[in-house]
Amino acid sequence: MICVMKKIYTIFSLTLLFFTGISCKKVLDLQPTSSFSTNTVWTDPALIQVFVNQIYKESVFAFKDGGFGWGSQTDELYSNFNWCNENTYILGQATPDNQGSSFPLNYSSTLNYWTTLYSTIQKTNQFFQNVVQADTVGHGAQLNNMKGEVHFLRALCYFELLKRFGGVPLITKVYTVNDNTFNESRATWDQTRDFILADIAAAAAILPKTYSSADYGKATLGAALALKSRLLLYAASPTYNTGNDASRWQAASDAAKAVIDLGQYSLHGNSSTYNTIFTDFFNSEVIFSRVFSATVQEDRYNTLYRDLSPNGYNGYSAYNVLEQMVEDFDMADGTPFSWANSGTNPYQNRDPRFYADILYNGAPFQGRGAQFYEGGLDSKESSLSPWNASKTGYTMRKMVDESYNFNIQPYSACQWVSFRLAEIYLNYAEAQAALGNSGQALLYLNKIRDRAGMPAITATGAALTDAIRHERRIELCFEGHRYFDLRRWGIAEIGSKDGLGITITPTSPANTSFTYKVVTMQKRTWVPSFYYYPIPRKEIQINPNLKQNPNYN
Repeated sequence: MICVMKKIYTIFSLTLLFFTGISCKKVLDLQPTSSFSTNTVWTDPALIQVFVNQIYKESVFAFKDGGFGWGSQTDELYSNFNWCNENTYILGQATPDNQGSSFPLNYSSTLNYWTTLYSTIQKTNQFFQNVVQADTVGHGAQLNNMKGEVHFLRALCYFELLKRFGGVPLITKVYTVNDNTFNESRATWDQTRDFILADIAAAAAILPKTYSSADYGKATLGAALALKSRLLLYAASPTYNTGNDASRWQAASDAAKAVIDLGQYSLHGNSSTYNTIFTDFFNSEVIFSRVFSATVQEDRYNTLYRDLSPNGYNGYSAYNVLEQMVEDFDMADGTPFSWANSGTNPYQNRDPRFYADILYNGAPFQGRGAQFYEGGLDSKESSLSPWNASKTGYTMRKMVDESYNFNIQPYSACQWVSFRLAEIYLNYAEAQAALGNSGQALLYLNKIRDRAGMPAITATGAALTDAIRHERRIELCFEGHRYFDLRRWGIAEIGSKDGLGITITPTSPANTSFTYKVVTMQKRTWVPSFYYYPIPRKEIQINPNLKQNPNYN
């Protein structure tokens, strides 16, 4: 880690960036910040804002490295990006020696997190060390707000480390070129949690409930409290709460309720407009999100619609929905899907979210029905880029604005939602169920199901806990939760079963009737040590006090 910190200090220059939603015209009109000395940066609030914008850019993991990549390490998705080591964990190949990559982070969800996050933490610490130099005359409120934002962003970075590595070294100092040794030990899981909570408290004491539209995208009080809710839900969960301490569940419940009681958010849309949660930017359900510009390329982030769409539409079919994910969407009446009952037309009468989230054979999309059947335009036998075809017979529809023509403009304005109210409702329901308060758990669980057009759940006890977990699987699919949910529940091996797909064979000349065969399309390997990532070996080698996670050689 010392090499990371020194590198960041040595190459200290700011890159002017466009971060939709938080950049202001004054900042964008500045000359490139690499032409300024560091002293100039820290005395100019506008340049400090640019620096904070860069921290946002590095802290908020989106799309491939925020959700889809981690879905492909579970029973949600298969990654067609196997050329960039995306499948390292699901194939049982992760080691301390392959945690670095020549690929950028957002090309591979499984690599580089240790380095990336500590590099960003170094920047947050630089901010706190140097912001005292800033001219506060006329800028006091702006600078104070930035302090709240950076406390939130540092908390977010440490949470990303905690859920991947467990307890980590807690660094608040700025490393310089003169620091030649690094002997920091790892804090415990609980100590790391408490450190994050302190940063969240500092952020919450400063951040406003809302901003004017010019500043949408900045962290708010709701964002800080939502992070607290997620953190404390993890802390209460079986993997980290082996004694099932009820006080942890109460803390998780209180944290979720604090977000709800802000009165700032409401569920957006209904069963027929569900996907607009993601395509209507900064809507009433969104607590914290990152929006990407249609005019500025940002690596692979804002090629989202092209990347997710099938090959027959000139897309890349980047993430293919697994058959086991498809089958977990219930029927519209709330009963489980069964091939015995639905084998001739498996895509009829399903949970309305199925149609919003998954592109399946025959689904209307951009002027025609999707053709995943053998020989279809979107199949592996297609004449249109067959190498980009789905390997499972499905692609993602969730988050895709299908009105957008990426053949004309490859870069698309798109929104990654980091926190939304539906998650908070589910956090609250899970904590309330663990405390034995079925009534409150059902109330908030069924708010989500009612919005989706699904019948209410009436279960209690263990069946209610199972129902809440199932609802998280459906409501939050592809949003980066499944991988970590399975680990905090202590059942990660469930998500590592072989990946299944569907072979669809036409039985009529007009390709209007089909037979369906479930097939294994990816053999997977479960390794128990994969509850945590390995720390890169080079970091262990330079720090005698840094201990590797269990069962990594």
